[in-house]
Amino acid sequence: MNAYLRAAFSLLLSLVLMTGCSKSEQSETYNDVTDYERTMREQDIAIQQYISANNLRLEHDFSGIYYKIETPGDQRAFMNLNSVPTLSYVRRNLKDSILDASFGSTNFDGRALKDHIVGWQVGLQKIGKGGKIFLIIPSPLGFGNIAVGNIIPANTVLVCDMELVDFK
Repeated sequence: MNAYLRAAFSLLLSLVLMTGCSKSEQSETYNDVTDYERTMREQDIAIQQYISANNLRLEHDFSGIYYKIETPGDQRAFMNLNSVPTLSYVRRNLKDSILDASFGSTNFDGRALKDHIVGWQVGLQKIGKGGKIFLIIPSPLGFGNIAVGNIIPANTVLVCDMELVDFK
């Protein structure tokens, strides 16, 4: 059953990544699947070097993220994509430079999980309320090749320490 769910999720994730953006938005991020695949391969090498250099023991999700559940949180209730998470987080790059942080908890003005980056969508559904997770997210599952102002450069691999404070 678990293998079936993983295969179904992988197919859905692929479809969302290929069709989830309008044509103009998609052309601004990745020109085609080969750009996406090339970026994922190249960044996976850099991520593995980071993991090795920092002696980390992480799980590799089939989506492409690497993670470690530090605290599982309440295992009776998990978020779905329509849930509104309240988080505390620090987001860095592979050089361990802090890009941004929540400085306390935030619900991003009531934004549902489905409206956050794919890496957060995948990772945060692995923990319950009160849980903590460490994520390494390749840029195609983050902000892609689009910069977020002058805070997060384009094509940045994200290293995130996250706590799921609550969700609605």
